[in-house]
Amino acid sequence: MKFKKEAAEEILSILGAGVELSGELKFTNGLRVDGIVRGKLVSEGTLLIGPKGKVEAEVQVRRVSINGEFRGMIRASERVEIRREGHVYGDLFTPCLIIEAGATFEGRCNMSEDRGARIEEPAHLKVVESNEGNRAAQG
Repeated sequence: MKFKKEAAEEILSILGAGVELSGELKFTNGLRVDGIVRGKLVSEGTLLIGPKGKVEAEVQVRRVSINGEFRGMIRASERVEIRREGHVYGDLFTPCLIIEAGATFEGRCNMSEDRGARIEEPAHLKVVESNEGNRAAQG
């Protein structure tokens, strides 16, 4: 089964490689992290952690895509995507979780309404295999 690519939310802010930020960060549109962030991230937008990015934080966003390293807790109102190069160590609260083959996830995932951020759709878990074509198993 192939998944249709959704229109990517525009990433307007970039925290580049070599930049370290500690504290609370609020952003409106998409944010890409290629540096290091420690603390708290809050947004109604999308967080993208690049392959060299490291985030140690409490995160509350609409959507997050992880290609680098994440440690902490994520509350995503829409979905969490852990890409092939991604490493996640912590707890996830989200209605939709996508983990690509090769990714690392050590922690807990709660997909129920009482603990997650604002939930607008039923819970779905998708495991994506990366071979010649995109094959997926949906549970």
